[in-house]
Amino acid sequence: MKVTLFGAAFDPPHLGHQMIATSLLEQNLAELVCLVPVKDHAFGKKMLNDGHRLAMLKTMVQPGVEIETYELNQPTPSRTFETLRALRSKYLEHEFSFIIGADNLARFHEWQDYQTMLQEFPFFVYPRKGFELKPLYSGMQVLKDVAEVDVSSTQVKEWIRRGRPIENLVSPAVNQYIQQHNLYSSKKK
Repeated sequence: MKVTLFGAAFDPPHLGHQMIATSLLEQNLAELVCLVPVKDHAFGKKMLNDGHRLAMLKTMVQPGVEIETYELNQPTPSRTFETLRALRSKYLEHEFSFIIGADNLARFHEWQDYQTMLQEFPFFVYPRKGFELKPLYSGMQVLKDVAEVDVSSTQVKEWIRRGRPIENLVSPAVNQYIQQHNLYSSKKK
């Protein structure tokens, strides 16, 4: 089975994340998309606790989309290459690939063992508004015929802090969860 790992903070998961997973499935680039929430962000972003992020992420599960908690279950942060190799060893019958956003390309050379990783695993790149599709490395394939992702988790959090509605940025289930738990707001209940 062709399995594409989609690693991110998912803090919170937004409609762009859903669009990316759907595009991979619709274009037959993956038979299964595994959402992989990170334990700690490699570039130091602060995140909500795992419980909240997983609860919101569960709303994205649908046929062809699952959550893979490998990184959350590790005692120390696992980097992308370690995760890919560990899952390939565990599931020998699957062909693994990984997807990143164009916003990751400028710092991709800072990823641990990035050159070896690209030799061992295909990488898909989805377009993000405001980010160039470069540098593209050998082993990377840009998703074709997809709209640029024009939303980010940072934008969602900023809109919440400013009191702006986020219905056009996240699913109704994620919006409801955020409101129920008063997440990302400077005002506490």
